[in-house]
Amino acid sequence: MKALKLNIYQQNATYKKPFAFKVAETYPLPPYSTVKGFLHKIMKAKEFIPMSISVQGSFENICFNLQSMYSYKSKKNKAVTSVPSYVHMLYNVYLIIHVFAQQNIIDAIIEGIKDSEEYFSLGRKEDLVVIEDVKQVDIEEIIIGRGKAEPYEIKCPVYIPKKQLPSGLSGINYRLNWKYTIQNELRVWERIDTVYVESGNVIDSGTILLDEEKDLVFLMNGEENDIC
Repeated sequence: MKALKLNIYQQNATYKKPFAFKVAETYPLPPYSTVKGFLHKIMKAKEFIPMSISVQGSFENICFNLQSMYSYKSKKNKAVTSVPSYVHMLYNVYLIIHVFAQQNIIDAIIEGIKDSEEYFSLGRKEDLVVIEDVKQVDIEEIIIGRGKAEPYEIKCPVYIPKKQLPSGLSGINYRLNWKYTIQNELRVWERIDTVYVESGNVIDSGTILLDEEKDLVFLMNGEENDIC
């Protein structure tokens, strides 16, 4: 099968964790919902478009910044107050995003990138992206072990849906937002149990997906979600 592959660079980025108020902590990679919002923005989509995505990438360092956080003093008192807050920022971010969808959706993403008259961002509005490369690539299913392919060493930190986690691998567990519906005027999120696995880990058994450049692919399609 084929997928769209985007190579992205960001000088700085913050993928803010929910409920991080006093300190704006960041995920190590953009959550699925952030990436999907980015792709929908490229296509100027007005409704949810189904697609499967894979997210991996690296960063050089974590920096700390101060910014003003604005809020109402209380529900009754609508006066606006501000307090300084620490913000975690990733520095020199390189991302690899694979998108699997119908061809007309892939074409819309490619055309949206080529025809855009504005800068795209991923994370906060100020977290600008440089799309270094965008192309369609072949995806191949590889069987590791049992006298077939050699063990595969993960080259780049990657999000792996927990139900797809190869045997013997471990990492940092997250419940990442996928998409939301509006219920009683509130957003109700569908979330994915996901494991962030660092580079250097070795997959020595099972079936994996690799693109033609031998980059790992773990497609998330939203079928393994919980509603929260």
